[in-house]
Parts: sequence; C-alpha cells; structure tokens
Amino acid sequence: MVGGLAGLAAVYGASEGLNTLVLEQMAPGGQAGASSKIENYLGFPTGVSGAELAERAVLQARKFGAQFSTPSRAVKLEFDGAYPILHLSDGERVLARCMLIATGADYRKLDVEGRARFDGAGVYYAATPTEALMCRASQVVVVGGGNSAGQAAVFLSEYASRLLLLIRGDDLGKNMSRYLVQRIEQTENIELLTNTEIVKMGGGDYLEGVEIKNNRTGEPRTVETPAVFSFIGAAPRTDWLPPQVETDDRGFIKTGSSVSTSPLWTLKRQPFLLETSQPGVFAAGDVRSGSSKRVASAVGEGAMVVQFVHEYLQKV
Repeated sequence: MVGGLAGLAAVYGASEGLNTLVLEQMAPGGQAGASSKIENYLGFPTGVSGAELAERAVLQARKFGAQFSTPSRAVKLEFDGAYPILHLSDGERVLARCMLIATGADYRKLDVEGRARFDGAGVYYAATPTEALMCRASQVVVVGGGNSAGQAAVFLSEYASRLLLLIRGDDLGKNMSRYLVQRIEQTENIELLTNTEIVKMGGGDYLEGVEIKNNRTGEPRTVETPAVFSFIGAAPRTDWLPPQVETDDRGFIKTGSSVSTSPLWTLKRQPFLLETSQPGVFAAGDVRSGSSKRVASAVGEGAMVVQFVHEYLQKV
C-alpha cells in the first residue's frame, strides 16, 4: 500500500492476515492528515483532527502486524509478469502480489503576483493549531470553496479577529457540504466574498497584505493580513506511474468500468470496482478518478480494496 488515509486501510489488510507494507513519503494521513478538524466522520460527533485520526489508524494497523516505512518516496513502478515492482528514491525495490495506490494529491498554488515569496511566510496550505496561533487576533484570508476550505475557515475563525472567505463563483454550496455552509453563515466574524480572487500579495520578509478583486464588477480592495490559507484543489500524485496504469485527462487514475474497455485491460473478466488497468493494482482515495474527495470515502475505498485483493488472489 502506498500512503494516504485510504492507504491506512492497512488496518483491514493486516487484520485479515495479509502481509501489508505501507510506504509514505512524508507522514501517514495524506491531505486529510493536515486537516485541523474533521466533523463529518462517523464516530466522532465532536470532530477529530486529521493528525489524530491518522495516528490512531497507524497504531491499529501496527497492532495487527502492518509494517510502515516513512519517509519512502515511490519514483517508478514496473511489472515482472503479473507482479508489481515498486522502486523507491533510496534505491530499494519492493515486490508485491497486489498493490494499492493511495498517493492522494498535491495542493494547487495560487497564480498570483508575489505569492512565491510568501510560501511558508504568510501563505499556507494547511490550517493546524500551529498556524492558528500565529494569526491569533489578526485578520486572515481563506481561499477556496470546498470542504477543506470550509473546515479551515470554521477552525481559524476561533482564533482570528476576522476571516475573509474568498470564492471565485457565486454559490458556496456548490462544492461544500451543507453543514459547513451553515456553520460559516452562522459565524459572525466570517465574511464571505463571492466572485472574488486575489490578484497580488505584498510585504517584507513576511506577508503583510493582499489585493483582491471582484471578477464581475472589477472592484478592487486592499486587505491587510499576515496569513492567506489556500485550498483551491489539488493535482494527483501520478507522475511516477507507467503507461500500464491508465489515467484520465487530469492525471487521476481510472478504475473499474472505466478501464474495462481499455486496450490496456487484457483479461476476460471485468475489472474490480477499484482495480486499475493493470490487474492486481488498485487505487483509492483522492488519486482515483471519480472519487468523492471525502475522508469517509477514502477510508471506505481502502477497506473495499482488501476484499478485492482476496478475490484477485483466488483467481490467479
């Protein structure tokens, strides 16, 4: 298994007797692991941080015998017959009978004048207690209209004096869960700015302010702020994959029925729901084409793969 919260379904693989190895480039949990508070995951009515959820999953998986290797960066995948061989950045190779790719995605960065100077010095891609304490009693900006942006806005509003939530469209509910939209609407110190984007960032060694613009009226506005939190989508981590693993036009991995008619699929049987164009190689979580980009879905998909692995091993 390779990384991400979906990859922490190693809990299920190890508990069912599979020899399970989890490889992770940075820290277990992937994108969700950086979430300040996840409030819509079953079993945590008061919410749970992504880091805590990932830590608990790792403890469970290790209890059942799963092995973890961190940091381990996959750089190449090739095949010896039906067996996937994973090449790591340190020169090591891992041979497996089945493989789950759960490498997730990288945050997209704002294409804004001056942004590169302030990455890590005022521009952030995760809202954890560390960042929250840094901007206590300050005015902060959150960019994005998805659940990650909504969770960050609600969390940061407890620390910031005022929070501006910027979205390029005019409907916050288009890509955000209703419960988060309601929380944002009910939070007095959150100001929602629709049809708005940042056009420039400025400051000295650290961010001091941004220029924003309404993309319909063209009206400009200068905002003093020491922190911009960017949640504008992500690009899948699939650049290391070979052509045998088919991806869509955005680079997300195709699975199930979407590869059943692919010339890369050569077996008579239909691919399993989460199986890629290469038999025995599965994909789950944010890296998979058509995934719902939710924590519960990622964990559920990872758990489903274990069943498919058992079925695959019975057929080979």
